[in-house]
Amino acid sequence: MSERATSGGLAVLIGIYRAVLAALLIAITLLIAVAVFFRYGLGAPILYSYELASLLFVWLVFLSLAGGAAQAAHLGADVLTPYLGPAALRLLQIAAHILSLAVLAYISWYAWVLTGRTRVEMPTIGLSMAWMYAAVPVGCGLYMGWIVYDLSRLARVPAPAVVEA
Repeated sequence: MSERATSGGLAVLIGIYRAVLAALLIAITLLIAVAVFFRYGLGAPILYSYELASLLFVWLVFLSLAGGAAQAAHLGADVLTPYLGPAALRLLQIAAHILSLAVLAYISWYAWVLTGRTRVEMPTIGLSMAWMYAAVPVGCGLYMGWIVYDLSRLARVPAPAVVEA
C-alpha cells in the first residue's frame, strides 16, 4: 500500500497484504498456463480451471482496491485540482473520501445481502457463488479502512495559514 506508512505492525500487515495479492496473481497465472497446456498440449482440459481462475481473479481485483487507492493508482481527472490552493484541495479530498465511504458502504451492504441470498453453485468446483460475491464487501471493507486511515492523516495536517494582503 502506501510507502509512507512502513513502521511497526502496519508494515507487517502491508507486507502480508502484498504477499496475498502476489500469491493470487501467481496462482491465476499458473492455473491458466497449466490449463492451456492440458487443453492444447495433452488434449485433456481441466474442467474447473475457468471457474477457479474467475473466482481468484474477482478476489484479486477487490482486494487490490485499497492498494490502488493508497498509491493513487485509480482513474482520476485533474480538471479542478490544479486551480485549488492547499486548503481547498484538502477539503476536496475530505469530501471525496466521505462520499466514497458512503458509496462503498452501500455497495458492501448490497453485496453482503446478495452473498447471503445466493443459492447458485459453480458447477465444476461445487462452491457456492457466495464465495465470489463475498469478495465485494471484503475488498470494499479494506478500501473503507484505507479511507478512514487517510482521513485521519488529512485531519492531522495543519490547515495552511491564511495570508492577508
